[in-house]
Amino acid sequence: MPRRFSRVRIRGGAATLIALLLAVLVVGTAPKSVAHTSLRSADPAPGARVDRPPMQVQLRLMKPSKPDSRTRIRVVGPSGVDLAKGPATVTGLGVSQKVAPAHEVGVYVVSYVVVSIDKHVTRGGYDFLLTGAAPAAPSHIPVGQLVLVGGVFLILVLVVTVGVQSRQRRASTADPSAPPRVDDRPE
Repeated sequence: MPRRFSRVRIRGGAATLIALLLAVLVVGTAPKSVAHTSLRSADPAPGARVDRPPMQVQLRLMKPSKPDSRTRIRVVGPSGVDLAKGPATVTGLGVSQKVAPAHEVGVYVVSYVVVSIDKHVTRGGYDFLLTGAAPAAPSHIPVGQLVLVGGVFLILVLVVTVGVQSRQRRASTADPSAPPRVDDRPE
């Protein structure tokens, strides 16, 4: 009996050793993408229907990020214009990007490059549907404002013209050779 017990013990130890070696082999040869961060959530969310244009895009990641010149977020609208304004802001597990007002209804594509604190670069992207665009900025002065400005200008011109003419009339009616009136004498 004692012999059998020792054989079982040796076989169990060999099995444990083999299992450990396989575990080290699997973990040691895992793809590098396992070490990279991934997107936990976003605002606007991937695949979302958004009724108002976002002022910024926020990404929340699985691993902390660090500020890096390679970190960037693009938000490209239906016409192919990137709405990103300025550099992306990195804060711990989050990266945000301010965006210009979106004036088109349609699909917007968010693409990102983020550098994690362990220096791995993660690339990804998603899209969302914008169902309500920002109003277009006026490219000209509205007619009502133009009429108001023109009216004020016309009134100013009339006041100045009347003032100049009345001074000229007073100056021409006064006879320079006439003696000064009692009220006009210097004291």
